[in-house]
Amino acid sequence: MPRPRRADSLEAFLIAPERPPGTFTCRELQGFLFAVVTSPELIQPSEWLPEIFDGGEAGYTDLREAQFILGEIMRIYNEVNAGVLEGAAVLPADCEIRTPGLENLDAEAPISQWSRGFVAGYQWLEETWDTYVPDEHSEEFGSLLLVLSFFSSPTFAQAVRKEMETPKKSLAELANTMRGILPEAAAAFAGLGRMMRAVVAQVEAEAHTPRRSVTVARNALCPCGSGKKHKKCCGGPLGST
Repeated sequence: MPRPRRADSLEAFLIAPERPPGTFTCRELQGFLFAVVTSPELIQPSEWLPEIFDGGEAGYTDLREAQFILGEIMRIYNEVNAGVLEGAAVLPADCEIRTPGLENLDAEAPISQWSRGFVAGYQWLEETWDTYVPDEHSEEFGSLLLVLSFFSSPTFAQAVRKEMETPKKSLAELANTMRGILPEAAAAFAGLGRMMRAVVAQVEAEAHTPRRSVTVARNALCPCGSGKKHKKCCGGPLGST
């Protein structure tokens, strides 16, 4: 009997009933990590790993299983990160975008799962993006976000159709359009994230001090006592100036 692929073993672990109900599938994990690695801030694994299991316990049976699963998760993270840095394969090579486009709204469709994971990652990091997206790029950012989120659910897709004021265009027609531009939108979103990450890194280098301590949770109040979140205060890009 052939040995199961590592990705299959990870998927089996993630979807097992022992996991918390909101645990990501492998496809959702890929989308989530795309949001993480394109963030203007560098997000440490210690911050995003709990999100995979919806903040609950992974429930490893032993140390060996924990090492294997965490190793597989980091392998996927490195693959996603490499694709974003290279500006090439930002969508997983084996993440099928189905034809016709409407089939990608099926909850089990690979790109629908990827899109749901991306939405989860973006919502978790929404304040980070809000902090750094320049005004001149806000419209472009919104458009890219809409495309990458389109296949997350039929309900959202219908809302997009109404928002775009295209009542004469059927959902099927709009889905075909979104299907065609999705890879380009993902690449553009990654490029925007890399640009902002470079700006943040430059500000940090000029300040000669880290923007925020990794010991402070990303949504915790600033220890300076201002009452603001750390990322919006001393942990912000200009907080040390």
